[in-house]
Amino acid sequence: MNKVRLVPLVLALAGCAQVQEPAPVCNMAAINSQRQLIALPGLAPGDPSPVIEMPLNSVSIVDPKIINKVYVRQVGARRTATGTVEVTAQVINCTDFPLNAEARTQFYDQMQAPGEPVSAWKRVSLPARTSNTYRESSMGSRNAAYYMVELRETR
Repeated sequence: MNKVRLVPLVLALAGCAQVQEPAPVCNMAAINSQRQLIALPGLAPGDPSPVIEMPLNSVSIVDPKIINKVYVRQVGARRTATGTVEVTAQVINCTDFPLNAEARTQFYDQMQAPGEPVSAWKRVSLPARTSNTYRESSMGSRNAAYYMVELRETR
């Protein structure tokens, strides 16, 4: 085949190639299937609690308006050089519009009791189809063995 004829053919086929957007695509059906959502009926004396305890060292989405809009990809903690605990949570905006969320952290001691006051709500800006990282540090080093991050849409 002539090289001159091959160039237009290659260019035409290149136009058919699928281009992937450089943005996260969230499969909300799969994400929701991993979540445990329950109704909270009136509780009669002696009935077992219908509440599923949130595990420590995790992120709890406490706002039903944002639960189908975001995905927490990663959450973790590390000790800093000064002995405090720094918590990070990577939050992905699964929508086609900007979101503003807020997060706060409660640190717990070795006995899983609150070890210090809950932090203030901190804003996390999430442009459309992007991620951002929430960070919070404990005030002290002794009373931070566990944590719980709460996430909600900005009020």
